[in-house]
Amino acid sequence: MYGNKIDNLIKLKESGINVPAFTVVPYDKARLDEPEFEYPSDGERFAVRSSSNVEDGDQMSFAGQFDTFLNVERSDVAGKIREAVASTDNDSVISYAKDHGISAESIKMNVLIQDMVDADLSGVIFTSNPQGILNESVITVGRGLGEGVVSGRTDTTSYYCNRTDDIYYYEGEDDLLGEEKISELLSVADKIKDIFDAPTDIEFSIKDDEIFVLQSRKITTLHSDDPLILDNSNIVESYPGISLPLTTSFVDLVYSGVFRGVCARVLKNDKELSKHEDVFLNMTGHVNGRVYYKISNWYTVLKFLPFSGKIIPVWQEMLGVRNKSYNGDDVDIGPFVRAMTYINSFHELIRVPKNMKDLNERFIAINEDFYFKYRSDMSPVELVSMFNDIKVKLFDCWDVTLLNDLYAFIFTGLLKSRMKKRYGKDEKEINAYISGISDIESMKPVIAMTKLALDKDTMSKDEYEAAKKEYIRLYGDRNLEELKLESRTFRSNPELLDERIDSCRRDMTRLRANADSFAKVKERGDRYDLLTRSFVKRASLGIYNREISRLNRSRIYGIVRLITDTLAIRYVEQGLIADAGDIYYLTVDEMLDLSKDPTDMKERVASRKSDYDLYRKLPAYSRLIFEKDEFSKSHARVNSYVRETKASELIGVPCSGGIAEGEALVIKDPKDTLDVEGKILITKMTDPGWVFLLTSAKGVISEKGSLLSHTAIISRELGVPSIVGVKDLTEIIHTGDQIRMNGDNGKIEIIRRGAADEAHKV
Repeated sequence: MYGNKIDNLIKLKESGINVPAFTVVPYDKARLDEPEFEYPSDGERFAVRSSSNVEDGDQMSFAGQFDTFLNVERSDVAGKIREAVASTDNDSVISYAKDHGISAESIKMNVLIQDMVDADLSGVIFTSNPQGILNESVITVGRGLGEGVVSGRTDTTSYYCNRTDDIYYYEGEDDLLGEEKISELLSVADKIKDIFDAPTDIEFSIKDDEIFVLQSRKITTLHSDDPLILDNSNIVESYPGISLPLTTSFVDLVYSGVFRGVCARVLKNDKELSKHEDVFLNMTGHVNGRVYYKISNWYTVLKFLPFSGKIIPVWQEMLGVRNKSYNGDDVDIGPFVRAMTYINSFHELIRVPKNMKDLNERFIAINEDFYFKYRSDMSPVELVSMFNDIKVKLFDCWDVTLLNDLYAFIFTGLLKSRMKKRYGKDEKEINAYISGISDIESMKPVIAMTKLALDKDTMSKDEYEAAKKEYIRLYGDRNLEELKLESRTFRSNPELLDERIDSCRRDMTRLRANADSFAKVKERGDRYDLLTRSFVKRASLGIYNREISRLNRSRIYGIVRLITDTLAIRYVEQGLIADAGDIYYLTVDEMLDLSKDPTDMKERVASRKSDYDLYRKLPAYSRLIFEKDEFSKSHARVNSYVRETKASELIGVPCSGGIAEGEALVIKDPKDTLDVEGKILITKMTDPGWVFLLTSAKGVISEKGSLLSHTAIISRELGVPSIVGVKDLTEIIHTGDQIRMNGDNGKIEIIRRGAADEAHKV
């Protein structure tokens, strides 16, 4: 009626949003030589704002094209109305209109007169980041009036708020708002977004702690019809924290091959397969140096499977996916191909155990052949040839491990459901039972290390060195964050094994108790019917093969790491990089291409190191939703923020039974942690290498995870209480807090805050 700017304000006012008093001067009255209008109040100063019939539209905004005036004296309002109307003839307006196919003569200017807020702070809220991050709100704020903020004359602070995780960081010198006011502003922004049912740009002012909304418009450049969703569920266990470019590009390579292979088995139709090639090549993404699933593409792949509507919820539960919403539309494949997927999937599913056995045997042969042929003096060309040989022999058949994951998830889910419905078992009993249904391959490294640490005193020096060498041959690639190629392992750095053994030997009583526990044979005492025992057998086999493949996967990464480290030595010798560690700032393709086209990479490495310095300061997000393609952040300076909370009790998913009480130890970088003895470990996630830390801990609690995550499986084997899936855990519990955890029901209680926490509050 009066243009979107005024119409929006009327709608906001009617919806209870705190808008300063205003009156409207319609076009026919505003264009008069002596405009006819009413003042909104008895005040002395006002804002006179344009509101044309083409402004703030869905297709175009005319942002900044028309004139608006602030701090207008009462006596000057009429003159400013005339100037606002006259701004339709601005050269920039005529040019903008022409570019968008609008006749300048069709533009009609209404005018808004609004009480002037003598603001302490003013700013703009974007309910979605206009750069294209749909679940990130941005608040830019400065001291004084909004004119200074928009024009850039006032120093500002910008807050970037992830709405999924409810965390933020800010760019600027001063924290002008604080947590409480940010929360209040976001609450107002959410209401306005709901009113307009679209991402929204909101101008606001704050006076004496009161928020005023000055105007609001839809963000016309954002469209969320087909967003790209990045989610770190499960994958964060393998790639916690920051991962360098070589690792992220290698992850892309591996996952695209694995998922393409799975779909090839299910479809057995090259024509259909080629139609979805873009999906297979984009199964993972990396933003701000962190690895994510492109989860929307995962759902696409899962929809190729029969009964995907039943399979997807099981998959979500087992991987610990919190946000379970997804596009339910089916993939576009013909009825004949769809029918064949049922036959092919059933065929592949029943062959999973045999295929996993064959894969394990194949891997053993390839692994032995690699270490037989490898030499430390190999040339780059020879090393790249070995890499490509491994890729062809292993990567192209590794897809069966994903089918085995599905096999394990399905039969574990069926077993849980049957034990609840047929036998009335509760969550504690089911978890305890599942913990004993298979021999976990991932326990072998810690069992062997325990024996090595115990036997050290009975061995001669030569015998001990030989035993260490054999341990490294078998398990040298298993360590903390082992799937990051830049991580150091017992094979790459044997001194780490000495440190770990010394750590184990600090408490010989605990060490002997662990050895006795490992030696005990678990009695299960099944008394279930035939169908339940069938589910037990298949769930056991799936979990067993899953852990074997995880251990072998660490060995594959060990092979690639050894090739990479040797290439790094050659490239340093050639002057292509300054330091051997710099190779991890290259992508896989860049690393391989240097063997045939030597190029100085020092500047590129330096640039990426600068990028990663920023990434390390940014929060870790569980989910990012992009309008189109993902991108990493670029800021001159950022300040991280640690949220405080008064919560004293938390709850998560119980995975390993038992009650533990003791001092909390928050672990952000496990590589820096050795003294975990008798503490309850608090972390965002764990990976397979954590088995060495769990043997000494009283308990473990993580933000991420599920019943089949590594935290759950290993803690059950060790008899260490564990709870996973605890939201905001590492922000609520701090090192030194005394806590009590119940691994039977998932409850965590903060008994007493530690000294470090009291200092944190101050």
